Parts: sequence; C-alpha cells; structure tokens
Amino acid sequence: MSPRVSVVVRSINRAEALSELLEVLLEQKHDSYEIVVVEQSPDPSGPYWDKVLTLCNNECINLIKRKPLGGPKARNVGVSAAEGEIIILIDDDDLPLSKTWIRQHENAYEDPQLAGFTGRHVRAGGEENPYILPDWFIAKRCMSYSFLNTPYTYARYDQDVDNVDWLHGTNASLRRSVLKRVEGLWDTRVKSQDEHSFAFKLKDVLKEDEYIAFKTQPIVKRGVEIQGGMNKRNHSLESELRNHFDYIFKILATYRPKKFNSYYYLYLLWIYFKVVGWIWSPSVNISFSKRLKYFLQLPFVSWSYQKKYLEN
Repeated sequence: MSPRVSVVVRSINRAEALSELLEVLLEQKHDSYEIVVVEQSPDPSGPYWDKVLTLCNNECINLIKRKPLGGPKARNVGVSAAEGEIIILIDDDDLPLSKTWIRQHENAYEDPQLAGFTGRHVRAGGEENPYILPDWFIAKRCMSYSFLNTPYTYARYDQDVDNVDWLHGTNASLRRSVLKRVEGLWDTRVKSQDEHSFAFKLKDVLKEDEYIAFKTQPIVKRGVEIQGGMNKRNHSLESELRNHFDYIFKILATYRPKKFNSYYYLYLLWIYFKVVGWIWSPSVNISFSKRLKYFLQLPFVSWSYQKKYLEN
C-alpha cells in the first residue's frame, strides 16, 4: 500500500546534516509516509555516512544513490520515485521544527483548491518577522514576481498569503495529481533558480479554481551556516553573475520570451544592481578588498557574460 505522503530530500556532501534531518523525520507523528533521499556525494565515508546508512535501514526510507546530478535533476529523480499523494520537498541543510511537520503539510490539503504551498523559513526557533518593510508590501510581494517576472521571496514572513506566484525548493509541498501535469518538472539546465522554471510551467497547467500559497505553518530552520552541498554559499563574482544570467537567459528567455525580448536591457540593468547589492551585502562573508575588487571588475565581467550567453 502506497504512503499518503512522500518527503523528498536532496543531499550532497553533507552526511552530518543529512543524518540529523533523517533523525528528525523519523520522529514525525504521522502514520503513512515515506522518505525519498537522493544522495549524490561522490565518495561518501566516515562516521556520519555510516550513521546515514544505518538510519536508511528503516523501511520508510528509500535511499537513491546517484553521481552528482545538480539540484534540479536530483529533485526530479526524487519526485519521480515518490509514491505519496502529497509530496513534500526539503533540503539536507534544513530541519523541521515540529514533530507534526508532515501532518501540518498534509492537513493543509483539506482545502480541495490548494495545489501546493511553501511553509515558513526561519533562522532560529521563535523568530519573529525579520523584515523592516511594511506588512502590506511584504504580503503583496511574498513569493511573487514583479512586472518583469523577477522574483521576490520573503519566506521568513509571519503571515499567511494566498495566491502566490511560486513555490520555494524547500519546505514546500504539492499534490501528486498537480505534479503530473507539469511536463519536465524542474529545468535541469540551471544550477539554481529552477523553482522559477517550475513555477512558470505550473501556472500554465493550474485549473481556474486552484491556487498555491505561502503558510506560516509548518516551519523549517534554514541551516545557512552549514557548508558542503553544491557550495552555493561560497559564491565568487562569476558564480553570482552566472546565477542571474541563467535566470534571464535560460529561464525567462524560455518560459517568458515576450518579456525577455521586450525588456532585454532592463534585465541587464536588473542583473547589474542585483550583483552590486550582493557585493556590498553584510551577509556575504568576503573582505572589503575583495568587495572593492569585485565592484571594479563587475562592468567587464558582466559584459563578458552577456557576450557568452548571446553566443550560446
């Protein structure tokens, strides 16, 4: 008999974090769920990997061992293997903060019009709304797109928001019946920003009375300090630019070509300001001298990336 709920976990080079997550998931108060783990570490070993293997002896865990696939393809593999009617997505560096986390996801689907939703993200238990912007603005922009189809997130907001535009890649869930309508699922051509390829395709297949949402429950704690994974937290100027150029040239150009063609130069300006913001962000752990170096290099490196993407 198939489980009612599947939890899909992507993991690479984070055996310690994965073992902690699996322990939390195995303690969930739910009577019908499976855990699908897509593990991609090239050469896993050591005591934490041994612990992962021991935990995976539990009959509710399906361990899928693969060579490194990248985030989108790993998620596609996990979702395709999942058997539940509700499919929950979580990454290996995040932790549910409740033993009823799975039940909270499932209970939300008592609303027959709900196709999927993202649950709240926090950095610590008991966290209040961290944003200094007014509530009306965040409520309008939470998990939404601008006129140019550039994304807003605000996943740490502390109020429910119905009818959002996109779902996050972690602490999000969907009905299996909805996922089956989305051809190709998450776009595997990009290393990140794949949530948006999925969102644009999802919008085209949702029925008139269906919607996706942001909910303050259930909650996960984001392990932003945890290293490993795909090393996305140790960005260089080049990788930060690639992230944004991928979004514009691979995602928007494919799924929203009219917007891409109409506002091409605005998108280049958007990339420039996004990267400038990243360079000077206090949350980015780089020295002042490197920030200054990146800032001075930005015009040339940005032009080089634009040329490269246009040639491709």
